[in-house]
Amino acid sequence: MLTVRDKKIMSENKSSMNPLVFILLLSGGFFLIFLVLSGVFVAFKGAGGGAHPSVATSFLRGGAGVGVIEVSGVIMDSKKIVTRLQRFEDDDRIKAVVLRLNSPGGSVAPSQEIYEAVRHFKKPLIASMGSVAASGAYYIACGAKKVYANPGTLTGSIGVIMPFANLQKLYEWAKVHRYSIKTGKYKDAGADYREMTLDERALLQAMLDDVLMQFKKAVSTGRDLSLEKVSAVADGRIFSGQQAKALHLVDELGTLQDAIAEAGSLAQIKGKPTVIYPEKKRRSLWDFVFEDPSWDDEASESSRSPSDGLSQVFHWVENALQGGAHAEPRPLTLEPGMYWLWQ
Repeated sequence: MLTVRDKKIMSENKSSMNPLVFILLLSGGFFLIFLVLSGVFVAFKGAGGGAHPSVATSFLRGGAGVGVIEVSGVIMDSKKIVTRLQRFEDDDRIKAVVLRLNSPGGSVAPSQEIYEAVRHFKKPLIASMGSVAASGAYYIACGAKKVYANPGTLTGSIGVIMPFANLQKLYEWAKVHRYSIKTGKYKDAGADYREMTLDERALLQAMLDDVLMQFKKAVSTGRDLSLEKVSAVADGRIFSGQQAKALHLVDELGTLQDAIAEAGSLAQIKGKPTVIYPEKKRRSLWDFVFEDPSWDDEASESSRSPSDGLSQVFHWVENALQGGAHAEPRPLTLEPGMYWLWQ
């Protein structure tokens, strides 16, 4: 049987716990409301038709679509662009594609891989040049069925370069002696600690000339120009879009919208085509902290390593705070070496 003192203690304990429970319940309620409202906000923003509507958003609007794939910055890898081209080619909702080029060029092999994917693309594909589409980016454009450029676009730069630095005098000044043990006389060709030999120069020049010939043949085939005409301008010089059109290096002068309209026309789309951009996966704070920086923003959720429920909470909260903003790619750091073969 409870005494008066026991009842008093229980009453005090009950009164001391109630505020804590109330605060926890209130905080949880506010958090749930926050998640619901944030989700609604992001959903409405996604359906509002911003500058880059995703495939899903565009499909909800209906109508045949023209896909737009952007090639921006220095070209160091082809995987993402080739994957996007394959997805758009397999998507029945997308009837044509515009490849928007805004790049000064880049490494040879990735440029060639994208060029081949563009050249063999089964749907109408138009290249649209932005502020610059030179060297490797122009190589890619030559695979398109039609090329648009703005009058002030910087393009051309048909050529190949392999930069080196001779730091021998600097090492001598710093009293640093660098050397290598090698298995053949060409194994350290281009080393920065000594002058390049005549044989090494001849070897590398022959390789560059071979790659240049590959470039010129791609331009000759894609632009329906004789090899002689291509060779006359394949000395690394750049052109404005207007100059390039006079040389038949591009087909038309026009904007991105002009290229989209032309792509729709080639695909026999009636009326104004729906513009479709690749859908991007949003990265959470958890992804930035714990995942590989090379993570592809289009990788499927199933391809990533599983995480606990806290990861999903981070994902929801940060998406709500960012309003669905996409993460920018991290900068790529390069070390000097023989792979520095640029177009």
